[in-house]
Amino acid sequence: MTDFFIKMNEDYAQKHFPDHSVFEGTMKTVKRRSVGGLIVFGLFFAAALYGLVWGIGRTLQLMTNGEDDMLSVGLVICGFFGIIVLICLLVLIFLIKGSRQKRSDYIANSAKQSKLPVHEIEEFERQAMASDCYILKLTAGLDRMLSNATNKDGLLTRDYIYLADPAQTVMRIDSLKACCFSDYTYYLNTGNRHKKIHCLAICLIASNGVSVLSDTTEEAGQALIALLQQRNSAIDTNGGNVLPENAFDSYKKKMLEAQ
Repeated sequence: MTDFFIKMNEDYAQKHFPDHSVFEGTMKTVKRRSVGGLIVFGLFFAAALYGLVWGIGRTLQLMTNGEDDMLSVGLVICGFFGIIVLICLLVLIFLIKGSRQKRSDYIANSAKQSKLPVHEIEEFERQAMASDCYILKLTAGLDRMLSNATNKDGLLTRDYIYLADPAQTVMRIDSLKACCFSDYTYYLNTGNRHKKIHCLAICLIASNGVSVLSDTTEEAGQALIALLQQRNSAIDTNGGNVLPENAFDSYKKKMLEAQ
């Protein structure tokens, strides 16, 4: 188990949570990503705006020269660049809005997504900095590098589990109804072929209806299931079997109806 989960220590806390706050660390990660996104989409916006101005100028020139047969081409060009400008503008507004959020906003959003009161999210943060908190390293290699999680590692405190999903979901361990493996797929372009890739995820379902899925290796997932069962023996593991793709919703419904 020590290969996948280690106890919280000062070095790790200083590196990932220098302000001793999970959500402060998340906020800084999101802001770093937002800066990169602002630069990229800012360049796209500038290029598209230049294209739109050029297209409008060219269309007006065609109108002046009486080249009515070419006006439709000019309008198509203007429309194309206009759509790109609008999309980039909306993305830039979204990124700017996200970069202005405060720690309290992240906590409030987490509480909403987790269906827990704010004081429980704050208690999770306090427990996350304690020496008995487990750092969950569920992925490795390329899966870890490509993860969209705000923090590459999850956290298991005395009372809560957090897998650092984009929604910042926090769950009470004593409210967990299920923890099992689930299969999902995506397609990879390989030349003229589309290759179907199967991936393994660990899924958690809480009694309040909240659920979360996170990529995992089989070994790390088994270790997490065993650790959670030690704390909550009522957790269903689907008999250790992997849920087939698209079977998660029906499994979740069954778990919640069994309450």
